[in-house]
Amino acid sequence: MTAAAPPRRIRHRVLAIVVLVVALLAAAAVADPFHLLLAPWYAGVLVGLTILLLTVWAALQARRTGWRIAIAAAGVLVIAVWAVLTWASIVFSPGLATIREVPGPPGSRVRLALVETRTFAADGPAYSVRARAGSGPFLQDSPVWVGLSQGVPPAELRFVDDRTVEVVPARGCGYRSTLDPVTLAVDRVHRPLRLDGC
Repeated sequence: MTAAAPPRRIRHRVLAIVVLVVALLAAAAVADPFHLLLAPWYAGVLVGLTILLLTVWAALQARRTGWRIAIAAAGVLVIAVWAVLTWASIVFSPGLATIREVPGPPGSRVRLALVETRTFAADGPAYSVRARAGSGPFLQDSPVWVGLSQGVPPAELRFVDDRTVEVVPARGCGYRSTLDPVTLAVDRVHRPLRLDGC
């Protein structure tokens, strides 16, 4: 019995370390400091995995079978609720259909994308301008300008310099934003309040 105790303790400690590492990754995915387009998927999977591993770890710590069953049942319930919430947030989030892209300044990895936002609502198209960098599973995507439903796409989008972008929705209107080329954090996301003015 004493010979089996140390390996059991080691397994529990290793599992606790794995839970901690996955929980830190889940926290990073939820915080999304690099504005990844697929961050909701990463957060959903990693938070769910954290709940699962934490449930297993807690059940292994319990000494009585009744407690283990109760912990496992609570964990399954929490995972089920989390899975439904994650699925709903992803399914009902708007789709982004890229219309065109404007490359950044020479040597920059950042580009601007004009996208049509597609939702379940039937009140007309909405357009937005988004800063993007990278591709595939690590595509960064951050809104710069978000238009109103039933609006028209902006007339012009361009880089003023390496860190400044400008969106011109109509003649006489211009919105400038500063962006961080690494994290794609945008300083001032513009959301016009009316269709007929700036």
